[in-house]
Amino acid sequence: MTDIISITTESRSNSQLLATIEVSGTHSQQVYNQVVNDLLRHTQVPGFRKGKAPRQLVLQQIGKQRLRYVAMEKLIEETVKAAVEKNNIPYLGNLELEGNITELLDQFQPGKNFSFSVTFDVEPEVTVTAYKGLTIPYSPVTYNPETVEKLLKRYQREHATLIPVEDRPAQWGDDVTLKLVTKNEEGEVVKELSADELPLSLDEEQSFLLKEIPSAVVGMSVGEVKTVTVSVGKETETPNQLTAEIELLEIKAPELPPLDDTFAAEHSEFTTMAELRAYLEQNHRQQAEEKDKKAKEAALIDTLIAQNPVELPKMLIRKEVERKVQTTLMQIHSQGVDLDKIMTEELYEKMRQEAEPAAAKEVHSNLLLKAIARQEGIEPKAEAVEERFAVYKETAKVKAAKDLQWLRQFVTEELQREEVLKWLLEQNTFQPVESDTTPEQPAAPAEAQKRSGKKASSTPSQE
Repeated sequence: MTDIISITTESRSNSQLLATIEVSGTHSQQVYNQVVNDLLRHTQVPGFRKGKAPRQLVLQQIGKQRLRYVAMEKLIEETVKAAVEKNNIPYLGNLELEGNITELLDQFQPGKNFSFSVTFDVEPEVTVTAYKGLTIPYSPVTYNPETVEKLLKRYQREHATLIPVEDRPAQWGDDVTLKLVTKNEEGEVVKELSADELPLSLDEEQSFLLKEIPSAVVGMSVGEVKTVTVSVGKETETPNQLTAEIELLEIKAPELPPLDDTFAAEHSEFTTMAELRAYLEQNHRQQAEEKDKKAKEAALIDTLIAQNPVELPKMLIRKEVERKVQTTLMQIHSQGVDLDKIMTEELYEKMRQEAEPAAAKEVHSNLLLKAIARQEGIEPKAEAVEERFAVYKETAKVKAAKDLQWLRQFVTEELQREEVLKWLLEQNTFQPVESDTTPEQPAAPAEAQKRSGKKASSTPSQE
């Protein structure tokens, strides 16, 4: 047991604590002796078996200065751990020694009292004052009946029969096949933006990487060649201004099937168009309600953060940054990208920097919501925790005791956050402001989707 004579603490900025601790000479001698014995057992001296060399020879090989440094380091780590546990200090990490290490090492004498100072991150004491009775502006998400009609027309278009056309130029609504050769300012072919056969739907609402291409194709005849100037988004590494040579290889016009009961039966799990339409309407309404709830939650969190500043621990932000970066990398890897080929220290650091603002916001909101839960006595029900824990445990195939403990804590905090947000939505007023936000289109409810002809692509690829 660590023999601590005294400990004094002083709050620092960014939720750090300065702790000055004095430990007894008896304990400093014990730690020193323990380090010496460990080194004697594990140090290899030429001519002797490990652990069998004479004590003085081993100590001479290690060096007195190094020995004292290792003992001092062990003493500080053990003492800090004991001090934070004994005094219930919400220790997070990021331990740093105060003062000059050489001077501190000179002061460390086994058998004599030893005093040192360290700083480390602690959980901030958060008290939220502004979180009830607020009027919060937000951008509402509402159900728009037109989206169902647009969705049905999209399904209708996807199942159209494509009829070859030779007696007229291409027009909006056609499916076309192009030969596309894109070049940079030096006249070099940009392979990732070129294709020998590129299928494309001429849809004014469909996005395309080279946004000038669809409108340029409209009015072209089969066999015609045209060169246009194109641009690409800022997110790509390709130069902004390029030239694209387009050759129109084929035009096909869609012959649309009627939106009747036969269509519904063939292309969905429903037997009538009325059933399919009702399902889509219900789906859209539910999506709109869920998105509207998320919009309120986002506006609520922004308001809480603005009205309740907190000094955020660097350690928590660093951990959240790492979590976000690792999540992004797993998503990239799941798409078949070999991370070993693209990842560099510079790129990883850039990802960390870009993730930091969102990470800081996440840490801030979590601290506020936990504090509100504590102040209002909001806790998830035990049966709800067990139910979700069982699902997550089965999904993740978790078995190790340590992992199970972490998973249970994660589930508890997740449910508590949901309960707090639900309670806060009831305690505040949300003022809608004008917004163009509409729910995203849901995936087709079809069990089988059929279409004759070539399917359009939104991005070119080299064949």
